[in-house]
Amino acid sequence: MCGLFGIFPEDTTSSPDVTRLRQSGFAIRHRGPDASKILSEPGLGLAHQRLSLVDTDTRSDQPFTDPSGRYTLVYNGEVYNFRTLRAELEALGIPFRTTSDTEVVLHSLIQWGEDALARFDGMFGLAFIDRQTHRVLLARDRFGMKPLYWMQGMTEQGPAFLFGSEIKAFEPWITLQPNVESIAAYLMKFGGPTSGPTFYQGIRSLTPGTYLWHDGSGNIDIASFFHLTDFLDLDEMARLDGLSAADIVDEYADLMHKSVASHLFADAPVGAFCSGGVDSSLIVAIAAAQHQNIALFHANVKGAWSEVDAASELAKSLKLDLHVIEAEEQDFVDMIPRVMRHYEYPFSYHPNCAPLMMIAQLAADSGIKGLLSGEGSDELFLGYPWLGRKRLTDGYERMISGLGSAIRAIPGVGPILAPDRMGNMENVRDILNGREMAQDKRAVADSLAQLPRKFQERGRQWSLDYMHHHLRTLLHRNDTMGMAAGIEARFPFLDTQIARFGINLPTRYKLRGSPFVLEKAHPFIRDKWVVREVANRYIPNTLSQRIKIGFWTTVFQRLEIRPEYFRNAHLGDLFSLTRTQMTNTIEEASPDLRLRLLLTEVWLRCRLDHQDEDLEINRLRDHVSIRPDRFRPRPSSANKPVGAAVHS
Repeated sequence: MCGLFGIFPEDTTSSPDVTRLRQSGFAIRHRGPDASKILSEPGLGLAHQRLSLVDTDTRSDQPFTDPSGRYTLVYNGEVYNFRTLRAELEALGIPFRTTSDTEVVLHSLIQWGEDALARFDGMFGLAFIDRQTHRVLLARDRFGMKPLYWMQGMTEQGPAFLFGSEIKAFEPWITLQPNVESIAAYLMKFGGPTSGPTFYQGIRSLTPGTYLWHDGSGNIDIASFFHLTDFLDLDEMARLDGLSAADIVDEYADLMHKSVASHLFADAPVGAFCSGGVDSSLIVAIAAAQHQNIALFHANVKGAWSEVDAASELAKSLKLDLHVIEAEEQDFVDMIPRVMRHYEYPFSYHPNCAPLMMIAQLAADSGIKGLLSGEGSDELFLGYPWLGRKRLTDGYERMISGLGSAIRAIPGVGPILAPDRMGNMENVRDILNGREMAQDKRAVADSLAQLPRKFQERGRQWSLDYMHHHLRTLLHRNDTMGMAAGIEARFPFLDTQIARFGINLPTRYKLRGSPFVLEKAHPFIRDKWVVREVANRYIPNTLSQRIKIGFWTTVFQRLEIRPEYFRNAHLGDLFSLTRTQMTNTIEEASPDLRLRLLLTEVWLRCRLDHQDEDLEINRLRDHVSIRPDRFRPRPSSANKPVGAAVHS
């Protein structure tokens, strides 16, 4: 919805520089092109860029202050249950002067303090300021749908506390420095930081479901208002376990209808991503029943993995227009610098960022401000192809691991016969990334261990594991790629009630045996069963039963990265390597490591050294090529070229 930045100088008599505040706002102007405002007073500076979706009148612009002038809010996101909260506040005698959720969030925090945070159903990164006591509350939604970064340290105007929606907003005040530990963890196959340490020295990402109080004297207190394991509810597990399959499907269908309705609410146009997969197709079908002529947007990733035929089939069945942007293989390379500018760290974990950014721009050019998206379904309802066979693969890995451990335990010869080739790498990687994933997994395992054995289902563990780091990376991708074009991504599957339902749902309604499922990834297992059963009510069976593809691309796996690209590499300086050592590193690197080194080098050049993006694109074109895709799908119309930008 917006972009925010704030600074609390340690010297409370000093007013932050207005020019720098404007520069911070300008750096994140893409997040909020509808209004730009700043506030500068002794001890406080704020900048806000507004994307207007609810109450588009200027009366709801931010920073937003209560009538007394004591409390001020800068806020990024949407709280979908704001009308219910408003009714409660009005019953307490609190008057309102707008119809926005912003004013409801402000008065909720005034009335209930941090206890209000758990009552918000939606996405947010916010700063709530008490200008009388000079305290600020930062908070981030339970899933991490909206970003929020902070730091405390020396700035160009002396020691201060800073916070913002994007790290680039900090640059007018500090010189960004690389965090070598995060870079090293990434090179060791970590997907990237989403909580705590970032790729930038001294800057931290506020953990989802937490809040931070800063008291103006440099004291910081951080606490959680929600853990994802709080969704675990024994009574709900028992209730769902006792329902029939038909009742489960009916209940889920009702939850989806309510969620899509709340996510469609806006005073500005909202459309939908339409990948052709079952998740976005279900959202689109329900949205079409509630909203006349909703706009659909699709990126045709040309080649063997194109899904444009499925997306077109859905649009045709619902009698809707499908807006299509063509994504060529070269776009994945050419757009690396621009994607990096918004993603803000290397993104090999999600190589499909480019088509998402292209969709967002197409939607913005079409006058749309928000897009419904299907993130959360695969995590809650086990839709990833490998999860259908995970019991088998986990069993095999345990057997091999156990055999290796037994051999290594043989005195003298054990370590020689079965050397531990991974050594301490995984533990060291955990240390370097602040144990982000390790702590999440430990929290999930500990919470499940407290349940009766009947409810300690592996499927429940898989859902919770994937709802942490993996989901946060997806939400970061969608937020940054959408907001690059001023498009807000909304996630109906992450409605609080749906998440509670999904976490407590028995695994048999997620992964279900069927003799008619002949997929190579998991034969005789139907994934996301309850999602597909509801989808059967609204869309053709050919769409409701499709396997997951999800903007799949093998471009990054097929890159030929020539060592010449790394001549005079910033990476060499970062790791104190001579030119010869850097060359040897590149020559010896595996394809995965070479890709990660390439993306890290682009990040260093474009994000820290501010090299011109066009120059970097030319460097990539000179030294990076794409090998032909050897995959040959079975004969299908799925790869025919698209002749028109809009399909009816």
